[in-house]
Amino acid sequence: MVDSTQLERLNLIKARALVEKRFPHQDFHSEAKNSAAFITSKDHTFVYAHNENVSALAIALTIPELGSSWNLILNEPDHRVRTQIAGLQSDCSLWVVNGDTLAPHPHESPEEPQDYSIDHQMRILLENNHCVVIFEHGKVKGELKGLAIAEVATTPHGESFLEVGVGTYDQEAHKIVNYNEPVETTLERISLEVLKYRHKDSVVHPLNRVSRPNWLIHEARSPNSDLGLTDIERVPSPLEPTDVTQSLPASAIAKKNDQSILLTAYVGADLEAVPATAQLLTSFPADEIWFLHPPNDGHSAIRRQAEHLKIPASFIPVPEPWPTTPFTNC
Repeated sequence: MVDSTQLERLNLIKARALVEKRFPHQDFHSEAKNSAAFITSKDHTFVYAHNENVSALAIALTIPELGSSWNLILNEPDHRVRTQIAGLQSDCSLWVVNGDTLAPHPHESPEEPQDYSIDHQMRILLENNHCVVIFEHGKVKGELKGLAIAEVATTPHGESFLEVGVGTYDQEAHKIVNYNEPVETTLERISLEVLKYRHKDSVVHPLNRVSRPNWLIHEARSPNSDLGLTDIERVPSPLEPTDVTQSLPASAIAKKNDQSILLTAYVGADLEAVPATAQLLTSFPADEIWFLHPPNDGHSAIRRQAEHLKIPASFIPVPEPWPTTPFTNC
């Protein structure tokens, strides 16, 4: 088994060999920086980072010596990264590993925006249960304080219906256990259960430990928010979670003093918050970016990433709407 130190050294050797094959007769210097291979010459800077949990671009943007013109090496084409670098002020060129050398990243036409719709009565049902209707990743969902508790599904005959529950497992469980219960009753019961735990004075509970960035955006939309924003609308996240427990940045577009503000909320040391925000700038141009985060999460690495964005970014600590008392079994 290869440990992290060996893997770092192997990646450094691999990246240098690829760069020297593509750009012969140049004197390159290579070193490891922030878990990435950092390779420089008089004319070029290359970054290669391979990590299963953090994207190559996210790692590269944390390197202080990155500069304003550089090259990012990917193992395979990733057209999401192409959109993300369009939101950066730095000049970044993408390369893809091609055998024992590098090839320019292929171009691809942007995807057509998806059309969403929801039955009026279904929307009323969700809103009567304190849900906000959200459209993203080809899905229509009902969110309660940032937590998706219902999703619109379609039968093979094209008829729409609501799947109720927090996450796929919970939805399937409700279909089995409550198969003869009206969806209105199930939705109301789940809504009340979520409201019971999704507030500051609750005990720590699974229902208030998930979807926290979405929860921060919900609080920013609240009339009690001190941010002074108007016309706040959630925007689809460019990142899709693999399950309900995965914490990903959440975003919204808003106005303040006739300025357009792109909000992104994150929790913890989320290195994907800045790349995700850069990707959104293509579809949601703004005058400023505000990163909303809990008071202890203003990490220097994320601030360093944000210096590469094409428009000014501010980091704004906001109160945690969730409880911070020890976990209690309920």
